[in-house]
Order: sequence, then C-alpha cells, then structure tokens
Amino acid sequence: MKQPAAASLLALSLLFLPKPSLAGENEILLTDKQNTGLSLSIYNNNLAFIRDSRSIDLPQGRSQIAFEGVARQMKPETAMLSGSGLKVIEQNYDYNVLTSANLQEASVGQQVKTAVFNYKTGQDTFNTATLLSTQSGTPVLKFSYGVETRFPGRIIYEKIPAGLRTKPTLVANVENARPGEQNLELAYLTNGIRWKADYIVEIGSADKLNLNGWVTLNNQSGTDYKNAQVQLIAGNINQVQPVMPRNYAAGMMLKAAAFDSVAESAAAPAGESLGDYYMYTLPFQTTIKDKQSKQVSLMTNNDVSYNKEYRFTSPLYLGLGTSLDEFEKQNPAVIFKITNDKASNLGEPLPSGTVRMYEKDSSGTLQFIGESPLSHTAVGEKIELNTGSAFDIWAKGKITQSQNIAKDMREIAVEITFENSKNEDAEIAFVQSFGNQYQLLAESLAGKEKNSRTREWDFTLKPGEKQILTFKIRVTNQ
Repeated sequence: MKQPAAASLLALSLLFLPKPSLAGENEILLTDKQNTGLSLSIYNNNLAFIRDSRSIDLPQGRSQIAFEGVARQMKPETAMLSGSGLKVIEQNYDYNVLTSANLQEASVGQQVKTAVFNYKTGQDTFNTATLLSTQSGTPVLKFSYGVETRFPGRIIYEKIPAGLRTKPTLVANVENARPGEQNLELAYLTNGIRWKADYIVEIGSADKLNLNGWVTLNNQSGTDYKNAQVQLIAGNINQVQPVMPRNYAAGMMLKAAAFDSVAESAAAPAGESLGDYYMYTLPFQTTIKDKQSKQVSLMTNNDVSYNKEYRFTSPLYLGLGTSLDEFEKQNPAVIFKITNDKASNLGEPLPSGTVRMYEKDSSGTLQFIGESPLSHTAVGEKIELNTGSAFDIWAKGKITQSQNIAKDMREIAVEITFENSKNEDAEIAFVQSFGNQYQLLAESLAGKEKNSRTREWDFTLKPGEKQILTFKIRVTNQ
C-alpha cells in the first residue's frame, strides 16, 4: 500500500461522538448556559474572588454535580458550593483537560477505529485496532494482521475516556434536602486575573492639568467570564505564600503569555470603602475572555490644580568626616505636586499605577514629557510626580570651609549657585541632608527644617537670574 505524505503521518484527527449531558452515569452537568449570575472581585496582586451562580433541577438525596468551566488556576481549597438545603459531602477539582495527547494516553488498551485515505479512490478505508501504547504522540496499534508502529492514517475515538474533561470542572458529591429547581453558587479564589491603573495627564496651563484614569484587566486564569459584574479592589491584601522550589519559581517568572486587547469607555466605576481597602464597581456587565487584556475607563478629572517644583537633592556630604568638596553641575528633578482634595478638583481614592504626562509644544502638538509611579493615594494625601530632569536650570556648589572646633564637633560652610535660563519663573527647592545632628549658624536665604538631619530651601528663580545660597552649620555626634 502506498504511504501518504509525511503531513498525514502527523495529522491524527480527533472525531468524537455527540457530547453526553452527564460526564458520568450519576453525574449532573452544570454548564455556563445555566448561569444566572456571575461576579468577580479582582485584586491588584494576581488574585480574584469568583461568585458563579447556576440554576439546576436537583433531585432529593445524594447527587454528583459537575460545575464545568471553572478557572484553570482556581485554588480548589477555597471553593465554597452553596444552595438551599444543600450539604456538600466531597468535592474534587478535575483539571485534566482534554488534549490529543492525553486522549491517546487514556485510550491505551482500548479498541479504536482507524482511517487511511486512499488518494487513488478518494475514499477512506476503515479498520479497528487496539491501542497498545503511545509515546511522544506516536501510537502503537495492534491490527488483525499485525502491529503498526508507524501508522499512516488517523485514529478515531468512539468516546471520551473517564477522567478527561473538555473544561476544568469542580465535581461535588452533595446531599439535597428538597427536590426541585434551585440556584447554586460556587465561590472561589483564583490566580491568573489582575488589574492595574494607568493615568494620562495633559498639562493645560501653568497651574491646571487634565487627569484621565484607565483600568487594565488581564485574564489568564484559564476560563472566560461572560456578562460578569466586576469589582476592583485597591489595596495590598495579604496572602500566605507557599514555599516554591527555586527552579519552578524561576520558570514561572520566565513564562510568557499572549493577550487579545480590547477597550471600553463608559461611565466611571463607582467607588466605596471596603474595610481597609477601596472598591470600584464597573457600572456595566462585561465579558473578560481568557488570554485577554481589557481597558476600562476609571475616571476623568479636568482642570486639576497643581504646582511645579524644580528639586535639587544635594550631592554634598556634610558630617563629622567632611572635607572640602564640590560639584560642577546638577540639573533638578521636575516635580508636579497635586493635593488629592476637592479644592484641587480631585478628591477621590486613586489606586496605584503609572502616570504618563503630555504637554503641547509651541505648535500645539502634544508631546510626551515623562512618566512617574503613583502609589495608592487616599483623599487628602499629597501627590508628587517626578517626570525627569530639567534641561535649562542647573546648580553648582562647594564646601568653602570644613574644620573641627572640638571633639566630635565640626563647622562647615557651603555655597550653592543656581541659574535659570528658562523664559519663565522657576520654583526651586534645594534639599540638603546631614550625616550627623546639625545646628544652623547662618544662611543667606530662609530655609526650613524637614527633620533633624535634613533642611530645605525654597525660593523663586526669575528668568535669566543667578541666585547664590550660602549657609553655615555645626555638626555634632550627639
């Protein structure tokens, strides 16, 4: 018999009989077609709480229920199945999902049908064989005429072997007190779902900006969530972490996943406190498919008040071991300062995320000017966004005096020169840290003490202006 092309050797097609309604003789199958409600509470740290309700006509007494389509990454020890008059006796998580490889492995020792395509006649030739073994997808088949190790055709499986399922399934043995139609809810925690916030800021003027927030939902939990009510929990919730073998942990970090991406823009989620966390509820039901990234509008706030500060952090070390030192040039960090309150046209809890900032150039074209992380921010908190270093403002400085005046006591004098080549005023903040407790002896500009070892000088630098700050301190070991 003429052997078909090599491609046919690899094409072992799977032909199944119609799917039965019961996975086992006494098992009642619950699919997502029986869904009566689905809600997700999604946390920042790769965790979600699922509440899946389905309708079922349940007989009185003992039954076995198969809750099909649960998350592949569900934590089975957290599963809670509940219903009126229902008592759960045992539950099992079946995650051995049907593939061509495990279907072949589970069929070893069973009789299967085979088909070989005849290119001359255009017809299939059918036969029966016993599947003796399989390794790396290569079956060993026993026919009436002998054993084939390189079978050139297709294998046809008449049924799905016990223990294999088309979707991850939670199977529960239950005792039901009252027969009839009722609603069962399966609640569980799963990994593989996360959300994060991203913010877009457009600078509108010297003191106003527009702030838009987006939520990105990522689902790689192993199942779809159709028409779900979604709530997002902001805050750092604690989880007990199992000890992982080092090689396994490294492999998980390197594992990559591909996502579809969709965006939805609608009314902003409603927010409310939840214990010590904050919860945002999406105002509409949404479908989150497996291996999908979805963007949802979180908030839109226009004309938010801000102040811009150019902050220098002194590189000079001032302590008991200080010697003469200097720095030639330093550019300041550009800091956008916002107060999260109603007076600033904000005043709502902000989940952590990344803020990306844009500003129009002289031609009116929007340009990216930097990005900054944002931590969880409560109402009333101060926000500081560092977008990078200013190009046209700089400082140079030096220690002009450093001498011991007693044991564990030293006097140090410093001179810092600031220059502004911008065509607008610049609000300057110069921050100096001290290696020991310090006492201020003199300063040319009024400063303020931030703590026992840090002092800050704030002033306005006019366009083209040069400003010199001098100060003298005494440091001690007390």
